[in-house]
Parts: sequence; C-alpha cells; structure tokens
Amino acid sequence: MDIFDIARLAGVSRKTVQRVLNDSDQVRPETRERIMKIMEEHQYQPNVSARRLVKKKTHTIGLFIIQDPRKDRIYSDDLFYSAVIGAVINASSLRGYKVLVTITELDDPSPVMKLYREKSIDAGIIISWSNVQPIVDNILSAGFLVGVFDQNNLTERTPSIPMPILQNEKGAMEAANHFIQLGHEDIAIITGDEDNHAARERLSGFQKALKSAGIPLKPEYIFKGRFMEESGREAVHHWMDKGMLPSAIVCSNDHIAFGALKALKEAGRNVPQDVSLIGFDNILLTEYTSPALSTMNVPRVEMAVSLVEQLIHRVEGVPDEKMKPFQATLVSRESCRKK
Repeated sequence: MDIFDIARLAGVSRKTVQRVLNDSDQVRPETRERIMKIMEEHQYQPNVSARRLVKKKTHTIGLFIIQDPRKDRIYSDDLFYSAVIGAVINASSLRGYKVLVTITELDDPSPVMKLYREKSIDAGIIISWSNVQPIVDNILSAGFLVGVFDQNNLTERTPSIPMPILQNEKGAMEAANHFIQLGHEDIAIITGDEDNHAARERLSGFQKALKSAGIPLKPEYIFKGRFMEESGREAVHHWMDKGMLPSAIVCSNDHIAFGALKALKEAGRNVPQDVSLIGFDNILLTEYTSPALSTMNVPRVEMAVSLVEQLIHRVEGVPDEKMKPFQATLVSRESCRKK
C-alpha cells in the first residue's frame, strides 16, 4: 500500500493525498476525511523521507564558520566558540535536524550560497569574529533564512535575522559593582576593539557603575585595547611604567585577563593581594589559571539553543516569541579580594 493506492481508492489525485499528508488547508474537509479513513483501514504509514521530499525540506541546518585570516582560527585556536558549535549541533539533533558545517573565509562566501542554491539546507547559522553584514545581505536578498550568533557581526539588526542579544552593558556594570562592593575605588578597565559593539557597551557599563557609586572616573584608568591577550600585558606595563597601577581591573574578555595575570606575575605582583581581576566570557581555562579567574559568564549554550529554536520555527512556519535578551552573570573565584 503506497500513496498511489490511497489515491486510487479515494478517487483523488496523488497530489491531493500529498496535501492531506502535509496538513494543507487546500483539501475539502469531506475529501480529507475520506482519505484519512482509507489510510486508517489499510494501516498506511507514510514514509518520513518521502514526506520531507514532498515538503521540500532537508531537515538540515548549515553552520557557517566565517574566518578572517588575520584573526584566530575558530576551529583550531578559539576557546569561545567550541561550546557554541557543540550546542548548535546538539540542539538541532534533538529537534530532528542534521548540521552541515562549512568553513570559509570572509572574502569568499560562495560555499555558503552554493549550499542554499543546491537546496542542501533549510537555513543557516553564522559564527564569526568579523562583520558579516554583506554575506547576510546576500543571503536575505536571495530569499533564504539565516541566523547570526554574535550581535557584533552585524551593523544592522532587523527582526528578519534571528540573533541572541547579550546585555553587555549590564554585565560590565555587574563586574564593576562587584569591585565597588569589595571596597575598591582605583578601578580600571581594559577595553576590546574600539570598532566592536560589545567593547563599547562594556565600557559604557563600567562608566555607569562608577558614576552611580560616586567614584571619580579617571581617564588614565581606561586602557583602549583589543580582545587579545597582548592587550592585558600592555595595559599592566603601561600602568606600572606610569606608577599608577590600579587595585582592581575589569578585563573586557578572558584573553585580556590572561595577559594581565601573566604580566602581573612577571612583575612580582600578586593577584588578588596587589591587584584584583575580573574577566568576561567564562571560557574553560579560567578555572585553571593560578589563581582561578573570576569572570562574567556568558550563557553561550543557552544562546545557541535559543537561536536554533528560532530558526527551526521559521523553517517550519511555526510562530515564535521574540527572543529575550541574555545576561552575563558573575562567577566568583580567587582573583578578587576586599580592598
């Protein structure tokens, strides 16, 4: 018993039976009832693979890793995205979707568009350390679905692009407030790249926390760096050369904190006895530094799962609720102490 037999017994076309299997509203109720009754009488079980072909769905999500040769390689060097990649694959699998991983470079998005045009995927998710707005624009203009994990990858945020939003400003405020509660007043920040939204938002949160507490904001305690370990080293050396080492430092990511920690140790300064440190992201290595690094935990797994859910809802035409913003939370370890 197959779909042709059902169509013959019901006196309808094969296409009408397919519409019933796909829950289409283009079939009259009495016809639908007749077809469903015949299926039940003959214990017909529709082939899942065939139904997917009929619906023109692959049940596959493309995971696009967009690399910039001038930056860390996400697969081999990166500690932030490993949890994201695993979460995307797991969340998709639990919802009946496969994940097709494609690695390409920023100036060559052709492998991404090829997968869409060949109908190998139903939708895609981009992870990158770079601005991918032109690539996203191309995907959307071709009528395809795409989600972006990092809000900093885009210059334009629109409802057409599923994307988890991290409240960077609030996270930096919590980090600075932790130091304030510990009695610190000489509090500094090492920022990320100036052209990065997250870096600017974290600086803003730091400034607001100090202002709210009535602590004078010293321009010399704002070191404009990049999201890399070397910026932590440079900041510490700069402050020591000036004879103005702060008692507490908010680092805009964990890599910066690693650099600051190493530079302080090399200079014979103890953490947290001489200087307290807080990082941002909570990558795996923060647990294993000496001392273990206090940091702001970015809920990367939850963000990835939410993105997968939003994207699959759109693929399947299921109404979804607006994604709620995510908040980084303090993980207190051994790198902070009372003043």
